[in-house]
Amino acid sequence: MVKTKSRVPTTRVVCADQNGCMSDTAAWSRVDLTLPARQPFDGAGVMRFLAVHAVKGVETYSAGTYRRTLRLPQGRAVVAVRLAAPSPSAEPAGPVSPAGIECTLWLEHGADVAEAEVRLAGLFDVQADAQAIDGVLGRVAELRGSLAAAPGIRVPGSVDAHETLFRTLIGQQVSVTAARTVQGRLAAALGDELTLGGTPSVGDEPSVDAGQLAPGVWRFFPTAEQFAAGGAAELRGPPRRVQTILEVAEALAEGRLVIDASSTDATLTQTELTERLVAMPGIGPWTAGYVAMRVLGAPDALLDGDLALRAGAAELGLPGERRELVRFAERVAPWRSYFGMHLWREAVARLAAGT
Repeated sequence: MVKTKSRVPTTRVVCADQNGCMSDTAAWSRVDLTLPARQPFDGAGVMRFLAVHAVKGVETYSAGTYRRTLRLPQGRAVVAVRLAAPSPSAEPAGPVSPAGIECTLWLEHGADVAEAEVRLAGLFDVQADAQAIDGVLGRVAELRGSLAAAPGIRVPGSVDAHETLFRTLIGQQVSVTAARTVQGRLAAALGDELTLGGTPSVGDEPSVDAGQLAPGVWRFFPTAEQFAAGGAAELRGPPRRVQTILEVAEALAEGRLVIDASSTDATLTQTELTERLVAMPGIGPWTAGYVAMRVLGAPDALLDGDLALRAGAAELGLPGERRELVRFAERVAPWRSYFGMHLWREAVARLAAGT
């Protein structure tokens, strides 16, 4: 079963004084949202994951706030997300559990607010049934320490299915740090700049007016059309991987490959998405499983081909050999994606700490 995208209860405040809220960006609208999360909520874990994968110019994390540019159906947007304060009913013992996320949206078109809500709720996985998930994972004695440290762990979602697929393909068989460097270079070379009517950004340096909107973000990640048109001149690495990215870009741009359940194929399942992806030359089960987990919110995807995940299992005293781990993980179905996040947790923490 794949979680479907749905509207979530929100508290919304629309800025009445656009000039006062947004400096020179009067053509844009500001909307403040609070999206509650089912408890417990390991929002800090999602923030840490996003921070260590942030692409220069497109995303940034600083002082507890995650910011990024975003394309929505009617126009462009910039979002800033912070963790909400703990709810009054939060348990006093153990890690603090935020009540949800607080979001500030700057929208080129106000009609996009509902879609932005859905995408951000999915990115932070706020509607996951944390108590049910932790109840099943808690049957594994080796996970109890990780569960105590990170109750309500979440699977980070996606705000743009095409972007997630491209970033996954670009990041294959390289370190997270190297992947971020390449992705930032491609965003600077191929992606649109964030301009508000003033001086455009140049390469990997922000323009002055973009900085007024959200410090640290000034580019949009390249679209499928931009990869198809200019990717051949900018992509580096093994020829087969470059060719895969270009073929995927063309298929997405032409509509021959559909991977987003919120677009024209609202009933897209994990099986269907996996079949579509592995049918593309150069895409294997790991990539298909990872994209399904992020884009569709597939709760039961075990990425057993991932070396870091298996190393994390071994660190916790779980089977590190692939076939043994697959058999072992059957006991935590249908929540194997969340099981995998616990196995990745220490690796992500080390990246965040720079060790």
